[in-house]
Amino acid sequence: MKPILVVYGSTEGQTRKIAQFIAARFEQQGREVHLVDSASPAAAEVTPIYAGAVLGGSLHQHKHQAALVHFVKANVEWLNTLPTAFFSVSLSMAGRDAQERAEAKKLAEGFLEDTGLAAGMLGLFAGALKYTEYDFLKRFIMRRIAQEAGGDTDTSHDHEYTDWDEVARFADDYLAAMHGAARRAA
Repeated sequence: MKPILVVYGSTEGQTRKIAQFIAARFEQQGREVHLVDSASPAAAEVTPIYAGAVLGGSLHQHKHQAALVHFVKANVEWLNTLPTAFFSVSLSMAGRDAQERAEAKKLAEGFLEDTGLAAGMLGLFAGALKYTEYDFLKRFIMRRIAQEAGGDTDTSHDHEYTDWDEVARFADDYLAAMHGAARRAA
């Protein structure tokens, strides 16, 4: 059985954590997984040997990681021959503001349009405030943004908003869809 490719772009580590969770979920189901950071040298070594692919990135200043965009554009032709899924991580998904959540979805859909990736599934996950990892200026700015949004402003520790049950459902739904596509092709 061919492996599943999981490629991610991460700025502060939460998207990497989500990608690792998805990869582990696939492995628990008996699947071989290749987990690749789109900014690593390993990304340039990826070849089209996969049964499927899950790609994910985080939103920062309304954009996903440039390395992830580059990876997808460089490989979109063969990626689009596979069952693919894309997930986007943002703090907007942690809030209750419907307009912000809709904007996060629009930006994720914009990533797909810009790269040409024909993902069969789209996941939108809440990220984390990593106050303990920010420098003074970023901590100050992020605290102000969180305060205006009614979020967590205690900078003495990090605040994780990712709904891991939602991520697990996304991974399970992807595997089910991938198996369904394989049965139809057979």
